[in-house]
Amino acid sequence: MAAEAAERTPAVPGVLGRLGAGILDLLQVLGEATLVFLATLRASSLSARDRHRLATQLVRIGTDTLWIGGLLSLFVGMVLVVQAADQLREVSQDVLGPIVGLSMTKELGPVLMAFLLTGRAGSAMAAELGSMQVYDEINALRTLDIDPIRFLVVPRFLAAALSLPILILYADFIGVWGGALVVAVDPGITLSVHAYFNRMLEWVEFSDVVMGLSKGLVFGMIASIVPCTFGLRTRGGTEDIAASTTAAVVWSFILILVFDFVIVRLGFALS
Repeated sequence: MAAEAAERTPAVPGVLGRLGAGILDLLQVLGEATLVFLATLRASSLSARDRHRLATQLVRIGTDTLWIGGLLSLFVGMVLVVQAADQLREVSQDVLGPIVGLSMTKELGPVLMAFLLTGRAGSAMAAELGSMQVYDEINALRTLDIDPIRFLVVPRFLAAALSLPILILYADFIGVWGGALVVAVDPGITLSVHAYFNRMLEWVEFSDVVMGLSKGLVFGMIASIVPCTFGLRTRGGTEDIAASTTAAVVWSFILILVFDFVIVRLGFALS
């Protein structure tokens, strides 16, 4: 009897087994996301009804994010100036403008707005599509000969890819003026607001802004495709919807940082 019970007990996977399972899961997710991305590109032509859904997603993803994005960017710019001014107190505060301008346009603006869009809109995409998958609404669309990719994913994909570069420009503007506000009112900063902007314009070039916008385009694609992929692959019940939503946000954050490194490295290689 003991031998039979031992035979029925499943073997606990070892370290290599768990590592292999993790790698296979990684490849599975990346493969599914790639297939969803390619299918979305093929289905990206818009009819009048599709444009209405796109406008709805633009409001949800872009317009509704403006206030919190502006608040975040304002305080990021202010903190940048305060931190940098303290470090440069014994040297020169003339570089405060370039520090804020380059940080916001090339790195902080794109990454912070991408994280914000993922956490706010990406999680909603994963939850919505996951709920539709669990409750067979997506199968109902297929029964009605409606392509779920075109009907559900394409408007979200285009809205995120269009909204994020605009949000980044908005964040850059607010962040720079947040830094200027601290320069104007902080008695510990000897730099004038005029010198702050003059030095910034000497260092920040148009290519730096383009770099941030190109990141925004890529990050917007990631922040929509990954959550939609996890939503479409959801199975089970409400707990699985929550797990898929969490996984979608985590995977999006990781891929955003990975692609951030790739874009920066390519930019230095091509310059």
